[in-house]
Amino acid sequence: MTLSRYLLRVFLSRTILVLVVLFFIVALMMFIESLRRAGRADAGFDFALKLTVLEVAPVMAQVFPLVLMLGALATFQALSRSSELVIIRAAGVSALRFLTVPVLAAVVIGVLAVLFFSPIVALSKAGATAMREEASRSGRNVLSLNEDALWLRQGTLEGQSVIQANRASADGRVLFSVRLHQFDPDNRLTARIEANSATLTPDSWILRGVRRWELAATADGSLGEAEQIVELRVPTNLSTEQILDNFAPPESVSFWALPGFIRQLERAGFSGRRHRLYFQSELARPALFAAMVLIGAGFSLRHARFGQTGVMILLSIFAGFLLYFFKDLSESLGNSGDIPIILAAWAPPAVAILLALGLLLHLEDG
Repeated sequence: MTLSRYLLRVFLSRTILVLVVLFFIVALMMFIESLRRAGRADAGFDFALKLTVLEVAPVMAQVFPLVLMLGALATFQALSRSSELVIIRAAGVSALRFLTVPVLAAVVIGVLAVLFFSPIVALSKAGATAMREEASRSGRNVLSLNEDALWLRQGTLEGQSVIQANRASADGRVLFSVRLHQFDPDNRLTARIEANSATLTPDSWILRGVRRWELAATADGSLGEAEQIVELRVPTNLSTEQILDNFAPPESVSFWALPGFIRQLERAGFSGRRHRLYFQSELARPALFAAMVLIGAGFSLRHARFGQTGVMILLSIFAGFLLYFFKDLSESLGNSGDIPIILAAWAPPAVAILLALGLLLHLEDG
């Protein structure tokens, strides 16, 4: 128990030190970029500071597995240089046994990160996106969902348009049971349109089965009689890619809200694969944290007198980035539907854990 507490204290202290150093490096880089963005938007110093605070959390969430790996690397390098690893092994404690403490600590940190830190990251990312869009002062195309319909707002030179539809095709190209409200550049409502469907082309929506009310045609602003039109073109600057990208990215949706958001997404007719994959990746985060700790430990358990410490550190960092690459590749294949979502999310940490354990067993038993 005393050894476990000591190892836990050393591991957490080294990890916190690495975290603080990386935090200040990332914050400085983000602040410089925020100052540049604030200069373009004629915003002040407070804008850059607030934007930096909001943007740091998502970036740190991305690099935190690397922080754990470097923390484990620093921990066991320090224990190796002080010959404490030799004493621990001489007491009959194997590497796999004393590694249980930092690995379990990484798993607990992963669970806490998913349950509590992930919602904070989602709020920060959404807030940063809103600040950047407000600073750009450009008309936004925004897509949102509720229980009954999806809503899309588009901005053109003629003014804003708000589109409501009951559902859509999976690629976002066709909307069904459409209601469209058109506004002039002064944000005055000018027309209401209902249509059976709306199909997106490169420069317009093609509405079929149209009923149109011109609000400017009556003195009291009432709807009056609807104009029946077989087919109507409404200009747009949207593409199917923009429509799909306008959904809240998975990273900006709280972990607790993701299941409900996925249900709304699929009820509206869109594919929820990207959000399902992100949800599974969040569930696999504790395993990823454990894998990074094992990678850091696997390259740092050699005694310092054997030399090649710098080479082992470089190999450890290379292995960590290789895991990141494998994870991105796996998630890309999962997003495209080439492999199952469960496999795409869980395979990288599982493979990394097995390889790291193999390396540790090789170092222990030769």
